Amino acid sequence: MKFKLLILNVLFSLVLYSQDELYPQYPHPVKIPVFLSATFGELRNNAFHAGVDIKTQGVEGKEVFAVADGYVSRIGVSPFGYGKVVYITHNDGYTSVYAHLSKFNQKLTDYVRSKQYEERSFAQNIILDENVFPVKRGDYLGLTGNSGSSGGPHLHYEIRDTETQEPLNPMYFGLKVRDTKRPSIKALAIYPLDNSVVRMAILMKTINPDSDPINKYILDNSTFKANGSIAFGINVHDMADGSYNKNGVYSIELYADDELIFNIKSDKYSYNETRYINSLIDYSYYIKEKERFIRTEIDEFNKLSIYEKANGIVNIQEGDTIKMSFIVKDYSNNKSVLNFTLIGSELPELEPKEILPRSYYRIFDGNPSSINLDACEVEIPEFAFYRDEYVKAVQIDTIDNIFSEYAYQIGSEEIPLHKKINVRIKPPKGYDDDSTLYVAIINENGERTFGFIQSRTNVLGVFILSKDTIKPNIKPLNFRTDSSISENWSLRFEIEDKDSGIAKYDLYVNDEWVLADYDAKNKLLIYQVDSHIKKGDNNIKLIVTDMMGNEAVYNTNLQR
Repeated sequence: MKFKLLILNVLFSLVLYSQDELYPQYPHPVKIPVFLSATFGELRNNAFHAGVDIKTQGVEGKEVFAVADGYVSRIGVSPFGYGKVVYITHNDGYTSVYAHLSKFNQKLTDYVRSKQYEERSFAQNIILDENVFPVKRGDYLGLTGNSGSSGGPHLHYEIRDTETQEPLNPMYFGLKVRDTKRPSIKALAIYPLDNSVVRMAILMKTINPDSDPINKYILDNSTFKANGSIAFGINVHDMADGSYNKNGVYSIELYADDELIFNIKSDKYSYNETRYINSLIDYSYYIKEKERFIRTEIDEFNKLSIYEKANGIVNIQEGDTIKMSFIVKDYSNNKSVLNFTLIGSELPELEPKEILPRSYYRIFDGNPSSINLDACEVEIPEFAFYRDEYVKAVQIDTIDNIFSEYAYQIGSEEIPLHKKINVRIKPPKGYDDDSTLYVAIINENGERTFGFIQSRTNVLGVFILSKDTIKPNIKPLNFRTDSSISENWSLRFEIEDKDSGIAKYDLYVNDEWVLADYDAKNKLLIYQVDSHIKKGDNNIKLIVTDMMGNEAVYNTNLQR
């Protein structure tokens, strides 16, 4: 037995070696021990994680280096998303990405700053040709940070196919991470399809690992009676040595009587398909419970490419016995196994299906559709849903303190959308000024169209017509009005708009526009004192405008 295991381990090492031979091997982008807080393909809201997140010891300011020769092909600056980010196109057909930086190197900083002043905008998306910033392997690019939508200091690191821009698993490119921990299987779900039945509580069976050295899992009750077509879901995560972060797994396989019927693997994917994640998971359960089950049933309009073997559905009849097995692996080939058994039972007499009322609209075959409810119109593009859906659409009583005659329920937040739909609502009768009105669902804002107020949204739920006449709030944080400042000072403002949201801001020193960094997640605007501040009296003017055009102005004089 030991001899056989040794042979298997050798074979697996050869497989990994040959796989790595397909890709260039890069050094690490940081010169600190590499621990991951997120893995490639990890499940996120509406998207797969496109790279890996390298921990930076809980602080900002670790140096970042180019992993191969090439040139800087793109630089991004944003209060959201990747924050400060550098893209390097390499000579070998791949592009590396370094995101959430706190600072670029001096050459990049000066170049970006000139563009920001030229366009009078903090946010930038700069595309460069190969002659502007050539890069050699090991060149210093900047410092790690927490910019954009980052939830804490780290380096987001990606590798993309330059031609297709498809993200690839960075582990293939020489990233070394110590990982001896097996994936964890938290829960199993079993779903009856059509008129099928499963005699069990459908979700969240408690699962505990036994003492088996290959990490087999056992259920409270591992035998389930069923009849008809059955699909499955599994809730899993992985952890690596030296980290407490719950990360995504590398692959999931499902076997029925030793036959592989379902397999997904985190190798690569296209940005065009990333939103299909809402079809991969049990979306309804996630909305309600914030737990992600990966489903083995594949929706009709799900075009996700990570499926290697599908569809993970079994058909069981009375008298059948089917041995089922989930095998979950991380990139280091640590493996966990969940075994259970389906027993075919007698099909009970089924109750007739409920006839849906007229308030339900059928969206089928991926066709474009429209819904009209007097003062509310909904336009649904083709393949907006992942499968045929019955969407409830009704007029309901409005909510207190909302400027609207009625509210409109369009579907449910438990139904995922792949594409944005258009929702238009008419203003109340006799209301002439619609410049301050917008369609609201969660945080979606709208624009005016032909007497309707329009919003494009990828979330279903209750839509209302809301009103915003309140200007944003501006609060100086580290200085007082008409005070003095020093040469190395920075001016910090808190800017916030609780209704439609901030659309733009402009900061002026002595009537000249100046650059201020915007940290949206912390509502923070920062101006580093520079040559625009002169000796003596200086006028500081900040104008913040929300989505509906409401404008707030802060004006003061500061002495230097």
